[in-house]
Amino acid sequence: MKLLNKREVEILHLLANSKECQTGKSIALLLEVSSRTIRNDMKKLNAALEKHGAMIVSHKGVGYELEIWEEEVFDQLYTEYLDTGSNHLDGNANHSAHLEDEIVKKLLMNTLTDTSIHQEEFAEELFISLSALKSYLPLVKQRMAAFDLSVTTDRCNGIKITGNEDKIRYCISEYLFNHPTSHIYHDLFPKNEIDRLKEITLNALLKHQLKLTDTALENLIIHMEITIRRFMNKKPLKWKVDDIENMKGTKEFKVASDILNDIKETLHIDMYDEIYYITQHLLASSRLSGSYIDSKEYKRIEQILQHVIEEIKEKTSIDFREDQKLMEGLIIHLKVAFKRIAYQMNIRNEVLNSIKNNYPLAFQLAVIASQEIYKRTSLEIDENEIGFLAIHFGVALEKKGLNKQQIKKIMIVCGSGLATASLIREKILNNYGQQVSIVETISLAELREDMLDKVDLVVSTVPITHIHSEKIVKINPIISHKDLSTIKARVLDEHSDQNINSYRNIYKQDLFFKNVDLSTKEEVLHYMTDVMQQKNYIDSYTKDSIFEREQMASTELCHLLAIPHPLDNNMTNTVIAVCILQKPIVWDKEKVQVVIVLSVPKNQQKRWEMMFKQLYHFLIEDFGITKLISEYSYEDFLRNLSKYKE
Repeated sequence: MKLLNKREVEILHLLANSKECQTGKSIALLLEVSSRTIRNDMKKLNAALEKHGAMIVSHKGVGYELEIWEEEVFDQLYTEYLDTGSNHLDGNANHSAHLEDEIVKKLLMNTLTDTSIHQEEFAEELFISLSALKSYLPLVKQRMAAFDLSVTTDRCNGIKITGNEDKIRYCISEYLFNHPTSHIYHDLFPKNEIDRLKEITLNALLKHQLKLTDTALENLIIHMEITIRRFMNKKPLKWKVDDIENMKGTKEFKVASDILNDIKETLHIDMYDEIYYITQHLLASSRLSGSYIDSKEYKRIEQILQHVIEEIKEKTSIDFREDQKLMEGLIIHLKVAFKRIAYQMNIRNEVLNSIKNNYPLAFQLAVIASQEIYKRTSLEIDENEIGFLAIHFGVALEKKGLNKQQIKKIMIVCGSGLATASLIREKILNNYGQQVSIVETISLAELREDMLDKVDLVVSTVPITHIHSEKIVKINPIISHKDLSTIKARVLDEHSDQNINSYRNIYKQDLFFKNVDLSTKEEVLHYMTDVMQQKNYIDSYTKDSIFEREQMASTELCHLLAIPHPLDNNMTNTVIAVCILQKPIVWDKEKVQVVIVLSVPKNQQKRWEMMFKQLYHFLIEDFGITKLISEYSYEDFLRNLSKYKE
């Protein structure tokens, strides 16, 4: 099979995950190319898929659909592309990215030995021209600037990376050993040396009963290897007197001392001057337990968290005051996180996007927590750390049941006997068992009006004339497919004219803006919130809170969508504004064309999460965003969104 380029892989992924046909226009919109380009890509994809049990079929007037007739053959191919992604990509863009990576990698490797390389020699190593190398340097400099480092070029001394020693060490670790295209860890450092360092470190940790996670231990070994190379090239770190004094009395200082003494004895490298750097990393390493926290520090963090939990209760009406497990988990995490933040040791959160998309309420609580922590400590918590806090809140919400899908309660009224009632019961449970529970099966004579308050739906095989309620559904004694669809629509999808009307009360038509010509995030947010405030849907406090929340962590998702919302909300009614831009704009890092502002009262946070997930499922997972941008009216949007009732 020929290699697929990046766009072809994206098309394959999109069609493989889509439940419906996707038009060429929709795919072109998501990938920011022309419909003609998509048509050409489809031809190339089909030529590639021909021998792998699948084909992309074009249905006239409907769109493209991926048909698979040999699941195992296709899955093998599809998994290979998902797992190895960039290794299979071809084309000039990917070749350029690869060269850029190679330049950065080589320059960082040179920092380990404090060497430079002349441009001519560098170009020869990369098999490119000198002018081509020079054209890449601005991009390389831009990458290094993100680490507060510079790339200096000198005719006599060549090219090298310069900057503060702590930034250089961090960049080496972050880029060389965590970058997805770099697999050079064992090439740079002898395996026997790595194994010996790990043995020395584990012995010291065991001696002082300090338990690190596996990831933290691996990161510590990497940093020690970097430290050895930089120290041997006379590149020590400078420390403030206050930092030294704060570290000296800690358990981590004793562990670092033992590690460095053993390194001197076994590896014959005397770098005891690096004790504060190793101590710093130990202080900032994730732990498996909190037994190492002294009572004074435990109490200090606990007091901060008590304010955090009160603030969450004030802003969301969610009460965690009795959740001691949450308190203990957050204390263990923050003890280390505070050190990381104080030492400016950034940490990357590999599951950040998944947390934001799948646990939006937990992430919102973590944002509130980070704001309160900043007030109490002046420590600025970045988005990666917020994501880790969100995991703790996610666990707590699961225990409260706020993240669980609500089970609908159904009562069966049957006049045909036990066997018929049992058949109805089993048929409903067989089709919707994880979403419903049958609370009771009764006769018509037993039915009282007050019973309806305890259930979501009454399914009856006989006419009920003495009670009038929208909860009552009449079905056939031998339940049909149509009856099951009616039950699903009423109690699961709730897809009815009445349901559409309830959506109109939330998604206001006068807040549905289409083809808006704005070019920046700030312009869009001001435009939407100004109208919301003018129409008294939000007040100035809520508007300011929307901007404050956006500054703390971006609300951009993916596939052209952003969902801004306030950090705190004093309004009494839920209202949602939808804005479809004429053209995509860069929000923070991603391009966005649909902006949905959620304003949900603080006592309705469960509803907030349900609506967020509903929007995410409809617009992103099922690619509804393309039709919203290109063709949906206000009514089309409500009708299609309501199918995705959480």
